[in-house]
Amino acid sequence: MKIALAAMPRPVLAEPCVMAQSSSGHWHELAPLLEEIGQSGRSSDGGLSTALAMLGALGTAGRRKLERVLEGRKNGVGSPALLKPIDPLAKILLTEGRVALSRSNDQLPAKMVVGFSKFETALADPGAQIRLPDPQAQYDVEAVLAVVLGKPAARASARDAGGAVIGFTLMAEVTDRTMFDREWRTSNSLFAKNRLKLSPLGPAIWVAGLKDLDPATEIRLVVNGTDRQVFAVADFAHGIAQATKAWSRAVLEPGDMVGLGAAIARPRFGNEVDSPVPIAGGDRIEISCAPIGVLSAQFVA
Repeated sequence: MKIALAAMPRPVLAEPCVMAQSSSGHWHELAPLLEEIGQSGRSSDGGLSTALAMLGALGTAGRRKLERVLEGRKNGVGSPALLKPIDPLAKILLTEGRVALSRSNDQLPAKMVVGFSKFETALADPGAQIRLPDPQAQYDVEAVLAVVLGKPAARASARDAGGAVIGFTLMAEVTDRTMFDREWRTSNSLFAKNRLKLSPLGPAIWVAGLKDLDPATEIRLVVNGTDRQVFAVADFAHGIAQATKAWSRAVLEPGDMVGLGAAIARPRFGNEVDSPVPIAGGDRIEISCAPIGVLSAQFVA
């Protein structure tokens, strides 16, 4: 099952709606489905983070029941306008160092998880046309698997951190490299990593636990029709549970995400993890992962 935020017309005004996708490809509003399995009155008020928390609380058996109800629904919406699947107060914590693992001298990962934060304002909707804010600056992109939390995690063990995972989505992590090089002199990259609506997120959240994610699952970045990054979950130098445990020191809430991308993927025969990949106005990118779907964006100068 996948869930997403969609721009759906409502009786009074247009507002984002949490939708669920059945195996037929049609989308249905999540709240009535939850009501049908006895979770009424709790899903429609708090947005996506509340829905994720409810899905996390249902457990595996409850989510399977919900999926059966979903599969029994007919009709539905074929192609809603999907929005970035994150609430305004949620955050993404990305795991990577100053230099990508493939470009480091020894290609050995850091002993501790480090990285940076990305906020909702820096994210763009799936399929967006994105204007680069400074045509004279240099930009680059990295494919990222975003791990979505369905339960709170604060200084959690690796086991508890892994158990807090409710799903997965994709992100194109776009950096203003010109600004980054200036900021790095002060050991800071906050603005370069958080340019307004520069990094696409989506297209949807695949609702699944950590045990459901095959380590052989691949994430692929294509720029203008050419493969630029291809790596598997098993290539990550830090495991998902370990990275989530480390970032839980920042206190993670339902709807928060932990990102792992090509920068911390170990080079091996058959993968392509050089990172970051330069982009410019006119470039089209696609990031794909079989259970999640395809996240695309078009950049203009």
